[in-house]
Amino acid sequence: MTEISPSVQPVKAAPARPRGLRLSKSAGRRVRLTITYVLLVLGAITMAFPLVWMLLASFKPEWQILTNPPIWIPSEWIHAQAGDTTKEIPLWYVDDAEGERVRVFDIGTRRYTTVVDVDALAGAMVAVPPDDLSDARAEEIGDVVLNVRRHKDGGEVVALARDGQNLVVAPVDAVVEVAQRLPLDYVNSGGRAALTVGDFRFQARELEAEGLTVVPLGPESQLTVVVPEDAAADVFLVDPEALGDFEYFPIGETDLPLYALDGYPEDQRFIQVGLETWQPVLDLDEALEYGFTVPTGDLPGTPEMRRFEQATLPVYTLTGEDGTAQEFVLLTQTGPNSMVLPVEHADTIRLSPLEKLAFPFVKTVNGVSLRFLDDYFEHGEKQSVGIVGSRVDMAMMAPQSAIDDAFDVDSGSLDRVLKIRFRYENYTEALSRDMGGATFATFYKNSVIVVALNLLGIYLSVTPVAYGFARLHAPGKNTLFLVLLATMMLPFPVLLIPTYEIFRTLGMINTLWPLFIRSFFGSAFFTFLLRQFFMNIPRELEEAARIDGANTLQVLWNVMLPLSKPALMTIGIFTFWWNWNSFFEPFVYVNSIKNFTVTLGLAFFKGQYVYSFHWLMAAGMTTILPIIILFFFAQRYFIEGIQLTGLKG
Repeated sequence: MTEISPSVQPVKAAPARPRGLRLSKSAGRRVRLTITYVLLVLGAITMAFPLVWMLLASFKPEWQILTNPPIWIPSEWIHAQAGDTTKEIPLWYVDDAEGERVRVFDIGTRRYTTVVDVDALAGAMVAVPPDDLSDARAEEIGDVVLNVRRHKDGGEVVALARDGQNLVVAPVDAVVEVAQRLPLDYVNSGGRAALTVGDFRFQARELEAEGLTVVPLGPESQLTVVVPEDAAADVFLVDPEALGDFEYFPIGETDLPLYALDGYPEDQRFIQVGLETWQPVLDLDEALEYGFTVPTGDLPGTPEMRRFEQATLPVYTLTGEDGTAQEFVLLTQTGPNSMVLPVEHADTIRLSPLEKLAFPFVKTVNGVSLRFLDDYFEHGEKQSVGIVGSRVDMAMMAPQSAIDDAFDVDSGSLDRVLKIRFRYENYTEALSRDMGGATFATFYKNSVIVVALNLLGIYLSVTPVAYGFARLHAPGKNTLFLVLLATMMLPFPVLLIPTYEIFRTLGMINTLWPLFIRSFFGSAFFTFLLRQFFMNIPRELEEAARIDGANTLQVLWNVMLPLSKPALMTIGIFTFWWNWNSFFEPFVYVNSIKNFTVTLGLAFFKGQYVYSFHWLMAAGMTTILPIIILFFFAQRYFIEGIQLTGLKG
């Protein structure tokens, strides 16, 4: 038998290695392409989001731009007309007691707090160190909200008062049984009282109506009182001085302060829906057609204050040349002149909420300045109104019978009643604003002039110079080209003051000349760009043209320039871009608003209407829109020009 040498050991098989997931070449390519496209799409969304947000914001009303949570799609807030007034009350969606979604408007808010009858907790109260308790957290338990703490030994308690260094607490279950939520103003109206229960002292309130002495625990919460939208039809305006004393009455599911009104039966009560400032207005066409100017000194004596609907304006009696007396209502005064209107033509005078009259225009009529709005909305229709008279505070009231269905809801549960609507009028309102005798049409005209002249100057100056450096032979040409490139190294601030002094000496400050005249003297960067492009065009094409009898100018015009469209388009795009977006140079050289370019005008517009975000977004979109359109239609030439391909197959 053959023996196996002890030095020779049997070979053990290596453990099999798990094989990883291996993709075929085509599958791997698809995975890479998918990842690439996903990253590109995410990058495109990230880059486009600010522009899309700005575009959507330009179609929104002002209040909707910075709301939280945001409203992405431009929408219109539905309103209810407040009786016969020009006030529009915003509507909300809420869930009523039956869980049905209804449309309501709010008539006020009430703050509530949780109170407790500590006498009923006499056997459940103990004093514990604060370190034995967790921090308080507000929890809604049953019909009340309590600041609940957890004890280190287990169980949840509510702190009722402080006893020296300790807190007086009671179990949550015991507190809930004797706690109730009451209006904060009602609780605070009770008299203060020092209450002793066992070994503990409390600061309490005596509620006469309840016949209780309670301890306020908090936390405070706010509820909004709402009524169905139909109640808006019963709203009317009164002078705040007509409001009498008020008392709290149970209305629906809440208690509301109801007022007595002078001139109404004593047993009738009214709810105050709002108190705000109003301004008399009238139809602008009526004011311009029938109104006229008189010297203020010709107005006799003390005027009679007469009411036109709810607006009160002074009325004068003037005697005409024929001796007849006629009554005129005073609309407005400017210095020594006044504008008056015959009383028989004053039937459109009414009050408007001041909030609807922001940023009016001013029209001068025979030396009298008349404020007006041509984008005033009333009852859903756009019209022009003149702003006259003096502001007045008015109270909006509704009878008790109109709010029997009132109830209170958590303020956070209110949802606006919205419908999708794009406010195209944002653009017309923004672009038509008169800013010291200039509008955006003036700014656009100036920018178009500056851009067009810069394009003309750049093409006329750069093209022959670039062709000369690329094709013509001259001693020292390369040295001159290096000197030209060296001018690009000079910082702009170094050149600013000398350049300004030159233009000031030439009398060009506060004109458009400094914004374009330098382009007629060339540009080192564009000369370099076009020279490099010309050098990539085969000389054979140029030589063939010369054989056919073309001179240098004809070669440049008929051969070089047609083949240089990408480079020329790139120069045009950069020139348009830089001059359209230029802000600093117009800011330095121009100080008259009528010479502002669009970027300087936009900055001035922002200063005038800093909080009118809807107009700012609309004006901003019109400013960047030409750049977007230019890049959209010229992107092919732009890319080709940057790559300097030069030849076309």
